[in-house]
Amino acid sequence: MSNGSNDFDVTFSQIVWIEKVLRNHKNTLELQRTNDIQFDLERLTGGVCQLICINEYTCGVGHVLEVLDTFPNANIIYIGGNWNGYTLEAKEYCLEAKLGLYNSSEINGALYRTDFWNYHRKDKKGNPSYQLKAAE
Repeated sequence: MSNGSNDFDVTFSQIVWIEKVLRNHKNTLELQRTNDIQFDLERLTGGVCQLICINEYTCGVGHVLEVLDTFPNANIIYIGGNWNGYTLEAKEYCLEAKLGLYNSSEINGALYRTDFWNYHRKDKKGNPSYQLKAAE
């Protein structure tokens, strides 16, 4: 575990925040933090997840590929606070690759699901509601 710097410029406060969420999640059995922003999470409902914490206001496919290049075993990319979002292209890429892509308003619900990559909030009509942002 490191409290130093990382190649993604994620602040220590952001890392500590998601670590606290993960440790206190009711589906967490065991959690280990390595590489400053990598969290290996064993869940009570089974399965191990490797979550990578970044802080992207708008996460596009390029950012997803950059994370996967650095952390090839990642299966969840946490992009930060409620104000952060992702492009439709990034979300579609992640859904097809069975890779979770979430901000802080979505991560808790996703961790309960066996198919965590497929979690989404729903609008009033029951349709998927994603945290979409236009590409910058």
